[in-house]
Amino acid sequence: MKRPGAWHGDKYYFGVHYDMHVRRDDPAIGARLNVDDLVANLKAMKCDWVQTDCKGHPGVTGWKSRVPAATVNPHIRRDMMKVWREATARLKLPLHCHYSGIIDNAAAEKFPAWEVVPASPPEKPPSMRKICPRSPYLEKLLIPQMKELLDRYHVDGFWVDGDLWGVEPCYCPACRQAFTEATGIAEPPVDLNDPHWPAWMTFHRASFDAYVTRYCDAVHRHKPGVLVCSNWLQTFGDPGEPTAPTDWISGDNTWVFGLDASRCEARFISTRGKPWDIMLWNFYCAGGFEHLDTSPWVAKPAEMLMQEAAVSLALGGHVQVYESPQYIRDGRLIPWRSRRIGEVAAFVKARRSLCTGTGTVPQVAVLHSEHHYRSLPSKNLHWGYDTDGVRGAVYAILESSYGVDVLDEWALLPRLAEFPMVVVPEQDRMSDAMVGALKEYALAGGRLLVTGARCLERFGAEFFGVKSEGLVSVQEKNVGGPAGPYPCKNAHFCVSTPLGVTPVYSREIHRVTPAGATALSYFGTTPIPDDDRTPFAAATVQRTGKGLAAYIPFAVFKDFKTNRYPMERAFIGEVLATLNPQLALRVKAPVAVDVVLRKKGPATIVHLINRASGIPNQPNNGAIDEIPEVGPIRITAACAKRPGNVSLKLEKGRLSWTFKPGKNGNAGTLAVTIPRVRIHAAVVVIF
Repeated sequence: MKRPGAWHGDKYYFGVHYDMHVRRDDPAIGARLNVDDLVANLKAMKCDWVQTDCKGHPGVTGWKSRVPAATVNPHIRRDMMKVWREATARLKLPLHCHYSGIIDNAAAEKFPAWEVVPASPPEKPPSMRKICPRSPYLEKLLIPQMKELLDRYHVDGFWVDGDLWGVEPCYCPACRQAFTEATGIAEPPVDLNDPHWPAWMTFHRASFDAYVTRYCDAVHRHKPGVLVCSNWLQTFGDPGEPTAPTDWISGDNTWVFGLDASRCEARFISTRGKPWDIMLWNFYCAGGFEHLDTSPWVAKPAEMLMQEAAVSLALGGHVQVYESPQYIRDGRLIPWRSRRIGEVAAFVKARRSLCTGTGTVPQVAVLHSEHHYRSLPSKNLHWGYDTDGVRGAVYAILESSYGVDVLDEWALLPRLAEFPMVVVPEQDRMSDAMVGALKEYALAGGRLLVTGARCLERFGAEFFGVKSEGLVSVQEKNVGGPAGPYPCKNAHFCVSTPLGVTPVYSREIHRVTPAGATALSYFGTTPIPDDDRTPFAAATVQRTGKGLAAYIPFAVFKDFKTNRYPMERAFIGEVLATLNPQLALRVKAPVAVDVVLRKKGPATIVHLINRASGIPNQPNNGAIDEIPEVGPIRITAACAKRPGNVSLKLEKGRLSWTFKPGKNGNAGTLAVTIPRVRIHAAVVVIF
């Protein structure tokens, strides 16, 4: 049965997640953990709910599980689950368990028949061993341990880690037989390029969904009111209708470049119809996981966490912070780090009343088609899919000061008419139903931007008012002799922008010439547009019924995600401006400011998030610190009447506004100016 979602209540807004992934060789689990110290640290963190270590990817518990299939650390000095339950009970905080699901090294070692069977034996054992969702693992270990935790420790929820992102193709007899029965395909494919590969991965997605449903139902039956979440399920990396009966949606953010990741995740998760949060890592390293010897983990600056948190908060989500004191394996927390998390908690909680219970003010919808996504080759249900086009679209449009929502077909189709502008970024494998709906949307007056060489085939050249001169594959590597530093002439094309001429890269470019459409820019072979311009348009716009349809015949958004060139942003911005969507509210802000538009009761809320950093560009450091104020920001809005109140919230500062009444029954104009934004401010307009 589909479950709509549940949460503890509105006051539970900021959480702390602690895990240490207990290993067999940890010599002193719980030795330095006691209730009084833990209470003091939790108070310093100012958290509203807590998630604690239960069973990590090694598959080992730091508490004495009595389930026969369990693997228990042999050196437990103190029952950590008991201490955490006593401390959270004293503070009246809900306690969730961090429990690793599909990834369980100990279970795979103990019960080899439960482990995923790869297409061919690996050269060396993987560092993380995966369990087949169709194995007895659920009934023999996972569900019995969850029931044990409910009965012995009275926990309030489960955050299941190592789940969706751990699922890989399994060639065990059970999976082979079930796949053939479901599809009629005699043998599962082993090659990513096999035409049956998407069906093979769709089968595994269904197996995983059934697995999650079984443990959710078991927990809900055993103790109604207990909440269950599967890490990253129903998020940006898992588009499509959310069917598994989880209670809320969550994922632990990218460990260092979390701000960029949240910009897409939050805009997508907020369309799922469930309570949600994004978990922020409290630490990062400069060199990445493969260089931890020379670049150890270090605590993030508090302002870096605040900047990340602002994205989720503005879009109506909750926030939790992941704390795992590295190198400390006896249960202690670090008081000065707990106090720093408390600073972040204060920032988060100051935003609760304004940010909760809001809905979007539709401006630009970016399509993230589940049909396109599932057709892409990948050997994992979460990682490995090419989403650069969608991400680049979100970044470029936000940096042109529009409000952006990211929706899959399931969410967008019933709401298509709400959005003044829709952008389809290189989604050439979307469903036929989506293509038809987008055509009707444009004909009815919508503003549509489609990008990508192969999307022309889906919509037809006539729809965009162009003539196809065929696809051309751009050379992957520079060619030419060794005589000079610039031997290549053919690896890139150039396009004219308001800032100058920029080279662009796309594996394929569709050569089109205007056939009724207006060309907004042409491809050139060099940065000299007058001398070296080709006859092929780099962007066109066509009147389509009552609306407008623009086409960019190359992977412009994927290119922008990769390179983030300012001139390419200007090129995209000019196309968006030409479409001229009918927006009741417009914002003009520095590129560093993201705009989030929300409504709450009679209030329209314009969130302004400053993504700037005071640290000079450094290739080896993703930290954000000493955030400089940026501005000014100007907002204009068409209003039928003078607002009752216009105010600046969340940050101190000046705000000035004027209202010019309309004439002859036309709407008036509200003009607002904010000189500076520090991290996250909001303009609230009440009529």
